[in-house]
Amino acid sequence: MNYKSIKKWLLRSVLALIVLSITSFIWMNYQVNRMWGAHTKIVDHRKFQVPQLKLAIINAHVLSESGEQMIPNQTVVIEQGKITFIGPRPSNLTGTHIIDAQGQYLIPGLIDSHVHLWQSPNDLLLYLANGVTHIRELNGSEEHLQWKKEIKQGRIGPDMFVASGRLNSNSPLKGWFDHWTAKITSVHDQEHAETVVQASYDKGYDAIKVYTFLDKEHFFAVEAAAKKIDMPLLGHIPISIGLENILNSDLKELAHTEELVKALNREFGGYNTPNVNEFLQFVENRSEDVANQLLENNIAVISTQWLMESFSKQKIELNSTLKKVELAYVNPGITEAIHPSIRVMGWLPEVNIYRLPDDYPSEELAGNRIYWETYAKANQILIKAMAKKGVDVLAGTDANIPVAVPGFSIHDELQSLTQAGMSPVQALISATAVPAQRMKIKSGKIAVNYQADLLLLNANPLEKIENTKTIESVITNGRLVNRKQIDEILSAVKEANDDSRTVDISEY
Repeated sequence: MNYKSIKKWLLRSVLALIVLSITSFIWMNYQVNRMWGAHTKIVDHRKFQVPQLKLAIINAHVLSESGEQMIPNQTVVIEQGKITFIGPRPSNLTGTHIIDAQGQYLIPGLIDSHVHLWQSPNDLLLYLANGVTHIRELNGSEEHLQWKKEIKQGRIGPDMFVASGRLNSNSPLKGWFDHWTAKITSVHDQEHAETVVQASYDKGYDAIKVYTFLDKEHFFAVEAAAKKIDMPLLGHIPISIGLENILNSDLKELAHTEELVKALNREFGGYNTPNVNEFLQFVENRSEDVANQLLENNIAVISTQWLMESFSKQKIELNSTLKKVELAYVNPGITEAIHPSIRVMGWLPEVNIYRLPDDYPSEELAGNRIYWETYAKANQILIKAMAKKGVDVLAGTDANIPVAVPGFSIHDELQSLTQAGMSPVQALISATAVPAQRMKIKSGKIAVNYQADLLLLNANPLEKIENTKTIESVITNGRLVNRKQIDEILSAVKEANDDSRTVDISEY
């Protein structure tokens, strides 16, 4: 083979390698986006668009501004998206769309304080259909900021609070890979931490979210940068920091009660099956002091209790657990993931991120269950202590993490909160007034001049918290979505999901 032939062969080989690399990247990028829900059929939200109306809800039991009681035979008038009147029915309601709510109960729209939309815009419709009029996205992207902007401009959907992407410490190369595959924002050094915070502020994010593996130096750099521009800091307790440092930091909101459980477990020295009772007693003993410190430092805690309770079931009884949730409404890209070897956020048995492997020793199953049931119980102990002390507990679900179904999961969470020791009043306030106050928005209460974000229910949630599911109508910023439209929304999302599935879920 002469020189020219060798040169031609090498050139062709290099070109072939480049083409193969580009093709492989395009294919992998497609699969990654699909895993986060990007390629599921999108429902046309415009066909569910409804205008703001002048509304009068008459003869209703209306939740008091304190959230502690229902006031009978009330009229609530809504104009241009705001509540303008509450009281006995006025004599003149000319030009008003009247809703007779005889025997029904009016409460504020629900707020899910911890969700993950990923790349699944149909979830916005699911939230609204389940009475969630505000969501707090705690791993935000520029796509989420765009959806937030569109909703402010009138698109049907819940109002959105969008925190930055999760901040971890990483090298630039690993940071790029984690951002691409796992939606994690990486911090390389202290100077870069300041750049990330400022960029998040400039793009319009509502808060900075710190994550588990943020280095101590990087955390303090993020904290200082956020404080300088008065940007809220929330998230996990970085392992490098520890509980005491966090309690005295500018991080004013923990993303999970379990962050406290993890910190207490480290303090305890690590519990296991033989010493679970000792660990629970340790948590009980520390719970009042932890609650007092949270209160003194004005730190709120998002609950995500129902998800914690699901862990022991997902690990051992996944099939029966999937049958108990509204799986048909979850974006199939998210549930199906990519491959069992890439367990990022899958739901179904082969890809579920929590399910124990088939070869897990049978003699260890009982111990595993005890371990995770103890974990959930420790969360319950802390929630009960926080509720007793008056710590701001925010009902949040971590929706789209297996197996918390967007929209539906907030109702499960409220039940878990009452089972943990909250009263129905406390649980409902944790999903309405408290998060609204933390976000400094005029919502979460039925009060004059507040945004008209409301739910009309067929049963009283103060008697049984599960009555939040008895939704007759949703009002979001003065836009009425009735039961017929709610059912149409749910059908449309399910149909879009069914059209996009590659795995049969009929057994669930």
